[in-house]
Amino acid sequence: MISITVFEQDRMREGRLTELRDLLASDKTTVWVEIANPDDVDVGVLQDVFHFHPLAIEDTRNHEQRPKLEEYPGYLFMLVNTVVMTEQRPDLLKTKGGLTLHDLDVQELDIFVGHNYLVTVHLQADPIVQQVKRRISLGASLHVSAGYLLYVLLDEVIDSYFPIMEMFEEEIGALEDRILQRPQRYMLNRLFELKHMLTHMWRVVWPERDILAVLMHPHNLVFGQTDSMQFYLRDVSDHLLWLVDMLATYRDTLTTMIDLYMSSVSNQLNLVVNRLTVMTLIIGVMTVVSGFYGMNFEQTWPSFKEPWGVPFVLALMGFGIGGILMLVKWLRREQA
Repeated sequence: MISITVFEQDRMREGRLTELRDLLASDKTTVWVEIANPDDVDVGVLQDVFHFHPLAIEDTRNHEQRPKLEEYPGYLFMLVNTVVMTEQRPDLLKTKGGLTLHDLDVQELDIFVGHNYLVTVHLQADPIVQQVKRRISLGASLHVSAGYLLYVLLDEVIDSYFPIMEMFEEEIGALEDRILQRPQRYMLNRLFELKHMLTHMWRVVWPERDILAVLMHPHNLVFGQTDSMQFYLRDVSDHLLWLVDMLATYRDTLTTMIDLYMSSVSNQLNLVVNRLTVMTLIIGVMTVVSGFYGMNFEQTWPSFKEPWGVPFVLALMGFGIGGILMLVKWLRREQA
């Protein structure tokens, strides 16, 4: 399905497919052609009206590619990924046990940008594209260039990552507190799952740095000589660099938390082993003393006939246990 938006003389209107050639030939208009779930007819428009390279058109049909930018004579072709949450609920972490890959809807957005046109191709309705339309329509001035359209589109794509990163930050902080208090097995599984998700986000965000680098190059075919576009693109690049730093920080934090979990579990195991060792020593002392009186001696001390014999043996066991406890306490003090 093709949707055409025309920007001319400080106004925005819907365009018709029949007037597309004339609009592209005019220097006074900017055309945004949005193609959702393209069919053969839509591909024919890309071929016959815009004369895009066959390899670029082929990329619009194959939606399993990494973000990239390619320069062709007179226009640029780029691939970016939009990431939105499938369920927009603030209590997602509490009700579903945390953010998962199934909650992230990653879609490929193909963009052609030329002197006075922008063409976007995507498989299904993309909320990012709709947000761009609302943002442009609410602008103070509708004198919109193709470069400005591209800036708004990229800005919305990059800004859509931040709510997801905030959810990562919230859950990582909560997990860190729980690991310090009482580490449990599910926490380790969740740490590895979060690390896998951050790696997935890294594959989306990192290549987009190269896209911004090419767009900001002074010899860029489309925007290289437009100083004002460099300011807009620099703003998007700053946001993207911030995202890259956040991803790197969260990945390092998760690695540290995994080490912290292992150390905490090891410390708890050592504590349990120490307690069991003390209990074993105590039982051992009692066994030695009671076992002595279980031997087949004809005469023991104190004698079995003495009324104070049992209290004496119990007291001897108590002194032995007290000595073991004092020894353990002294050893712990020495280690501290």
